[in-house]
Amino acid sequence: MIEERLIEKYFKNNELNMKKVVDDYYNYIGTIIKNFQNVSQEDEEEIISDVFFIIWKNKEKLDRTLEFSPYIAGITKKVIYKKYNQNRVSKLIYEDFEDDIIDNFNIENLLEEKEINDCILRNLKSLGEKEYLVFTKFYYEDKKVKDIAKDLEMSVSSVKTTLHRTRKKVKEFLKIGGFC
Repeated sequence: MIEERLIEKYFKNNELNMKKVVDDYYNYIGTIIKNFQNVSQEDEEEIISDVFFIIWKNKEKLDRTLEFSPYIAGITKKVIYKKYNQNRVSKLIYEDFEDDIIDNFNIENLLEEKEINDCILRNLKSLGEKEYLVFTKFYYEDKKVKDIAKDLEMSVSSVKTTLHRTRKKVKEFLKIGGFC
């Protein structure tokens, strides 16, 4: 573990230096958000603010012996999922994150999830454009089959068939990558 990335580095006199956290991680959070498609600039700014607020609100619960970047990545993903899984109308309830993110945060699971995602996305790009679009729209953008069919001018059954075949290929990618 690299000591300069530890959460402890951001504490001075037992107080979290949020200015330093913001300076060091603003662009990092922005990059994570940009990996999700269809996030507006306004939403990006709101998500970044929400992430920093959650960190500040839960500063006493931080395990200072861990690295900060995976922790921040986990919070960012949770904020994005929460925001977009409620059809962009949701109000973020910060109390929801207290137990969910802080107490159950497991760095090993987050890193394994990232490796699996990287493996899937890297290999999906080697497939055809249609397979890539159908799979990412369904699994990463949470679009419904009928909406994907409409967007890509395909029949619903073609989308389902493409998803089925692509899932089989993804399973093979994961086996080759040692994840299954």
